[in-house]
Amino acid sequence: MRMRFLMLVGMAAGLGACASLGMGKFQEPDVRLQGVQVRSIGLVGGTVDLYLDVNNPNEFDLRGTRMQLGLDVENTHFGDVDFNDAFNLPKGQTVTVVVPLSFVWAGVGEAARSALNYGTVKYTLKGTASMQTPFGTQAVPFTRSGSVAVNGNRPAAPGN
Repeated sequence: MRMRFLMLVGMAAGLGACASLGMGKFQEPDVRLQGVQVRSIGLVGGTVDLYLDVNNPNEFDLRGTRMQLGLDVENTHFGDVDFNDAFNLPKGQTVTVVVPLSFVWAGVGEAARSALNYGTVKYTLKGTASMQTPFGTQAVPFTRSGSVAVNGNRPAAPGN
């Protein structure tokens, strides 16, 4: 009976500590494509940088450890990325993560080719981000569609 009581007290103390630190339920971060910058273009293909805004709605910091994603441009599959660079997401903040994506011309449609001449493209971004949380590692799936500017300069930071 005494052991049971001590276990209950320990569990209550643990829950109280989490509550006092603001560690409620895990909320999935929001991933949005902010812009695309052409890094290099050659005869076979090239590389673009995807500027992803990742918002952490939680009351605790997160650490991104991996991001796997695919990008479709103008209804044509443009490329896939397995990004393994870690990034920090402070609580309640949005961080821009730059993810390089390499592509080859052979699989890219004509509309996507012309859009890389610094225009606006329609896109679909789909993937999964792995996040380290106080509760363990969480896989966060995301899908976004819309239009985004493609340019030779880095997109303006949010708020600018």
